[in-house]
Amino acid sequence: MIYTLSYISNKITHGGDHGLSIVFTRNSSMFLKAKLIFLVVFCKSSFKLIINKLTGFIMKETTSKFPLAIFPRKIRKIIENAVEEFNFPVDYIASAILFAISVAIGNCRALVVSAAWRVKAILFMALLGAPGAAKTHPIKFAVSPFLTLDGITISEYQKKLNEWRKTDATNPSTKPKEKQFRVQDITMEGLTKILSRIKRGVFVFVDELKGWIASFNKYRSSGGDIEQWLSIWNSVPITINRKTQDDVTYIQEPFVGVIGGLQPGILSRLFGGEKMDNGFFYRLLFVLNPMEGKPLLWNEEDIPTGAEKEWEDVIKGILDAEGYFNEVDKYEDYHFTDAAWSVVRAWQNQNEEHNAAEEPEYVTAIFRKMQDYCLRFCLIIHAMREVTEEIQSSNLIDEETALKATLLADYFFENAKTVYELITTGGEDHQKFYLLLNSLDDKFTSAQAVAVGEKMGLSRATIYRYLNVGPRDPFIRKMRHGEYEKVK
Repeated sequence: MIYTLSYISNKITHGGDHGLSIVFTRNSSMFLKAKLIFLVVFCKSSFKLIINKLTGFIMKETTSKFPLAIFPRKIRKIIENAVEEFNFPVDYIASAILFAISVAIGNCRALVVSAAWRVKAILFMALLGAPGAAKTHPIKFAVSPFLTLDGITISEYQKKLNEWRKTDATNPSTKPKEKQFRVQDITMEGLTKILSRIKRGVFVFVDELKGWIASFNKYRSSGGDIEQWLSIWNSVPITINRKTQDDVTYIQEPFVGVIGGLQPGILSRLFGGEKMDNGFFYRLLFVLNPMEGKPLLWNEEDIPTGAEKEWEDVIKGILDAEGYFNEVDKYEDYHFTDAAWSVVRAWQNQNEEHNAAEEPEYVTAIFRKMQDYCLRFCLIIHAMREVTEEIQSSNLIDEETALKATLLADYFFENAKTVYELITTGGEDHQKFYLLLNSLDDKFTSAQAVAVGEKMGLSRATIYRYLNVGPRDPFIRKMRHGEYEKVK
């Protein structure tokens, strides 16, 4: 199936109207080879510059399915260095970097789509992989600048608070202000207390999201935590009434990002059956690892790339622009240019029309949330381009940022569909086999499947059973003895 992303950019130069169409395939080959084929390319230099910059990196062959071209060159280099130095799976570290940028933005930036439609860069992200798949380390790398700042600011806050209690505790106006990024093992009531003091927002990072999800309603007999988390994702007000006190906590614009790992074997327990109906599944960004099951070899010698310091400088650059280090956070609104909005609108309209006509209902449900994420990606990509000086500081989001956001949304859209099918098509072995296929090339041998599958915990007998007796269709097709290809 081929889709055409078309948009009109008015008066680019000399007041002319020009159209551009980009064709891309909606299947795994798009992400494995990341091909963009141009049907109509006009000669205006401004658009040539955009497209050349965008496609120059995409056209390279890569085992990763992540569209790395959405990153500015400086951040892309940090990712490459981190992969080389620490052997991180590309999809994991690239997604974790994306999450960290959203945390740096926090509540300080909002994309104003209309008078009643404001978008915040809140991400709920799950890195999917078996135990030992190196999910946690890339996240730690990405959020390490915040953890370092927390160590400094929380210590300073405690000293100032103790001094205030000794000298001026009767004067609330002089109480020191609290700063914190990461929260852990916290109830919804505790979270709202923190959000009432930290307006820019916080993030949750846990090694395994299973524990975070299992903690919902842990101390509440009447339930309601899932509903509150859905409200946080939508950045709509939340209210907590305490029964033991005449006290109400109201958060006008909650900002909480969430990231962690998930094992494929527990997906059905967390989201299967009626649990899919509450809408929580559709709000997660799932990250798959094409290198799943392949060896993670240590480097023979340390590679002093300086990736950590360069990454820290990027995060501090965004925080500094938002006034974090001056004790006064800046809150600003951002808007689309006409051309950028045309890109996003055309992408949304064409996908929506296709899904309604040809796809099952769950695909439409996934896309409805992915189109919201596309707008959030616009804020994140714009911030990355600003801090790396790829563009000048501006409150206008341009068409290149919009186009990159649609590529990123397509990546997570495909991942979400894969995970949905994992949940609804069988047990744990079946889910592992699905991930095994994701890790193999489009054409592969039974020996290659066994080599990778055994590292994922599948027995040789199970692998051969799935290869030869099912479920073969619609996943793979046997070409000849011992050789298979994936069905698109």
